[in-house]
Amino acid sequence: MKSSLKTVLLGTVLGVLFCSGWASSQQTAPKPSVSVDQQKRLELMKSKSTEASLTVLPIRLAGKPFDRITELVGLLLEQQGLKNIELGKTAFEPVTNASMEQLAGSVGGFVKEHLIQTEYALYAEINGNRQVGLNGLRAVVVDKDGRVVWSDQQTPEDIKRQNVEPEPMGFCVLLSQRLGPQLGLNEQTAKAAKPGKMAALMDERSGLPPESERAPLPDRQKAMKTLGQKATLVVFPVRIGGDAANEASAADLAKRVNEAGLCKAVVASQSVLLKASQADPNELKTLWDLAREFRDYIRKNPPQTGYVLYADYVFNPQNWEQGFVHFIVCDRKGEWVIVDMQNSHHPDYQSVKPTSREACDQLLVNRLEGYLR
Repeated sequence: MKSSLKTVLLGTVLGVLFCSGWASSQQTAPKPSVSVDQQKRLELMKSKSTEASLTVLPIRLAGKPFDRITELVGLLLEQQGLKNIELGKTAFEPVTNASMEQLAGSVGGFVKEHLIQTEYALYAEINGNRQVGLNGLRAVVVDKDGRVVWSDQQTPEDIKRQNVEPEPMGFCVLLSQRLGPQLGLNEQTAKAAKPGKMAALMDERSGLPPESERAPLPDRQKAMKTLGQKATLVVFPVRIGGDAANEASAADLAKRVNEAGLCKAVVASQSVLLKASQADPNELKTLWDLAREFRDYIRKNPPQTGYVLYADYVFNPQNWEQGFVHFIVCDRKGEWVIVDMQNSHHPDYQSVKPTSREACDQLLVNRLEGYLR
């Protein structure tokens, strides 16, 4: 799940960067000194540890506020143990070429004007330009009265020295690692951390169903595997490109499954073209939306066989990296048994490099064999 989530986030983030052309407000000014009063405020915040409450203001990525990045930073802090996290709705607009000290002061003024419900607020910006990539980070924490508690600036030299991954995820991790100790978070608080509001938001964003619905899948897969060739499987015509149900692919899949001896497969007597959209940039959501629709269909139209399979393909004959292979297996009650996603980030997909319907069929059978052997 974590790798899938990372893929989803990075795909969306990098697409926005490419289209926007990027911007940069990174400064190389020296880090500001800390006053006695600010040090006391920092020590107070640190003493609160996991019980401190924090609003994460919209984080700027290459000059623009980006909600997915804001949510990801919130999740990373929650995974370190911070329990009370809110996401700010109104974006702070920094002054162009502001020094770190000016930035910290203006963030404080912003928070005083826009009352927050938490004790503290975080503003951060990940900076860079299209020529050099992402190469800088600035962050400020103020209390609810707008007083600076902590500020941090990572210059291109700092980034290079720390070998930070030159991608949004790497900078989000860096920010959480630098801020965590200032909030009194450590290895022990991370071990005791429990999924909270941020984790629930990410599940919703990813399209994942509740854990209670996903947890039974391994046992159901084991039961199907145990049946072996006694298991019967109806293969529905495959949805290709979102707008066609391909019966030839269903016949090819059934043939390959039978030749592999995985179970007894037959082609469905009637075709169904599910309507779940492929337009969402979050591929994981695309998969689970289709899985929900197929589950609902089977519950309303229970089969005579033990299991049913529905697949969804997108492929580019000229570029194997542009596409995916999704498939869902349900039992006759409409309960999920297998929900599988393959794209260019997965080793099995990379080994096949599908550029045709037939290659997608082979990849699916390879994946199904992995579950049932």
